[in-house]
Amino acid sequence: MQPSTDSDASTTLTETPAAAEAVESATANTSLWGPLRIRDYRWFLLSGLTFSGSLWVGITAVGWIALELTGSPSGVTLASAVWFSPFVFLALPAGVLADSMDRRQLMVVLRGLSAVLMIAGAAIAFSGQLSYPLLLVLAASNGALIILEMPARQAYIAMLVPRGQLVNAMAMLSSEGSVSRVVGPLLAGILLDETGAGGAFLAFAVLCLMIVVFTLRIRTPGRVVRERAPGAAAGRMHRELIEGLRHLVGHRDARAVVTLAILAGTVSWVYVTLLPVMTKDVFDGDARLLGTLSAAIGIGQVPSAVLLAFYRDFRHTGIAYLLSMLILGLSIVGYAVSTSVPLTMGLLALTGLTFSSQQIMLNAILLRIVDPRFHGRVLGAMFLPWGFNVLGLLSAGAIAEALGVELAVGISGALLVIFACGAVLLRPQLLRI
Repeated sequence: MQPSTDSDASTTLTETPAAAEAVESATANTSLWGPLRIRDYRWFLLSGLTFSGSLWVGITAVGWIALELTGSPSGVTLASAVWFSPFVFLALPAGVLADSMDRRQLMVVLRGLSAVLMIAGAAIAFSGQLSYPLLLVLAASNGALIILEMPARQAYIAMLVPRGQLVNAMAMLSSEGSVSRVVGPLLAGILLDETGAGGAFLAFAVLCLMIVVFTLRIRTPGRVVRERAPGAAAGRMHRELIEGLRHLVGHRDARAVVTLAILAGTVSWVYVTLLPVMTKDVFDGDARLLGTLSAAIGIGQVPSAVLLAFYRDFRHTGIAYLLSMLILGLSIVGYAVSTSVPLTMGLLALTGLTFSSQQIMLNAILLRIVDPRFHGRVLGAMFLPWGFNVLGLLSAGAIAEALGVELAVGISGALLVIFACGAVLLRPQLLRI
């Protein structure tokens, strides 16, 4: 690809020669299986599968442990809110890091730090000294390391495959991740039941170390070469952050998509966070049933991810995004009122299908319509919804305590329906993206 410049910016950006060579060689293979013909993408796929598995082991474990330590829905939602709270403060700076540092090296360092953190957490848990405040510290630290990595991980995909195969590449990654989305909660449920929190934390650490090994096998450099203007690093980061925000605000379609994603993000994680409470209070279940119900969400993700991975030239990303949000909200409402385990598993599978489709389309829309020079910063902004869901989680916990967990979950689903319908009425242009 040719170097791109911006007359208003203080930097000039180009792809690294190795990245350009990889993309150009892959362009000739624009078939359904094109991304899999790229060696480095295959290693990235394996890394992403393991990354997803580690996150779901951690998320499942933190929710159940918080319920055991506090016995209250608000204790569970607070732990999840603390996990995601760093996203509010670090999402935008993380995007700047993704555009200014070697993305591959950044992923290696952050996963290594996460492994060390969880080994320490496992040692504390096995010693019997794990308390709720310590659990919150572990959750917040993990959240910070995750958000610092995520924009780099997402933006790195665009350096491994040609733009025409981005939807395929991301959907393949999601379909592989769906496997770990099933296995992760099941593994966490078994470990929590057999070994307690220590075993789950140790599994998280081992998976992080595996990610480091897989990422080191990738040869494509992760740095976007920049000719920098003189200035301190902090000053450059500030200027690049402002530059990215201006680009996002000035892009009408991207601004509308990000705004909708932030609104939806405040409530779309409530049903997952309160799943431990639903498992115990509604179904009188244990950690194994929690793992099974959570795995049902991952099972539902597989069809959408596989379909989109092998769908050639998908042109209706806006419609797919809004329709997925609408059906997700309706399925959450159904899950909230269900008292049958089989029916609940089916509804959770439907939430997995629609949530996965929504996220794939969201990232595909932004990578398609936004200037590649701003991919890291814009994708960093897209993790703000995960930070804003802190507000939804804390509100849902209070509602669950006062009026019942079913009502709290049902309200979150109803709000998603309202947001999707409102977007169609207020910004119909999104349907044509």
